[in-house]
Amino acid sequence: MKVYTKTGDGGTSSLIGGRRVRKNDVHLEIYGTLDELSSFIGLLKNQQELEKYKNELTHIQQTLVNINCIFATDDPEIAKNNSFDIKNIQFLENKIDEYEQMLPPVTDFLIPGENKSNAITNICRTICRRAERRINDLQLAEFQTAAAIYINRLSDYFFVLGRKITY
Repeated sequence: MKVYTKTGDGGTSSLIGGRRVRKNDVHLEIYGTLDELSSFIGLLKNQQELEKYKNELTHIQQTLVNINCIFATDDPEIAKNNSFDIKNIQFLENKIDEYEQMLPPVTDFLIPGENKSNAITNICRTICRRAERRINDLQLAEFQTAAAIYINRLSDYFFVLGRKITY
């Protein structure tokens, strides 16, 4: 099978389910942004000093693949096949709570880049926030709501992780 199909040469792409949309459609913006986020998570998890976080970061990448499938369609019946487990939200909340207990309170704005891992973590956080803004451009269907909540929590996770690896 060839990587290229030439079907997108005119500026359109297909959603899961076959509907053709412009390449700047909000669905493509969302899953493209989440794919970018996953790539930076891959860079982050391969920083030597973050070895102990590798499994949880891989888990997050796997969850993002599932979320991409949810936003890569506008058909609720297709999306139901990629149901989102809300336990993933609880996973992030537990990690956030665990890490926050180890940190001093935030008393001022934080400037990213205390070290390379902190900088990459903050890139992940800001890409996540961009994805969240794009998700909010959609009229969210019921099957997309939990995934949107996850993305909101994920940016909080990266904020706290960035602090934890620095302090």
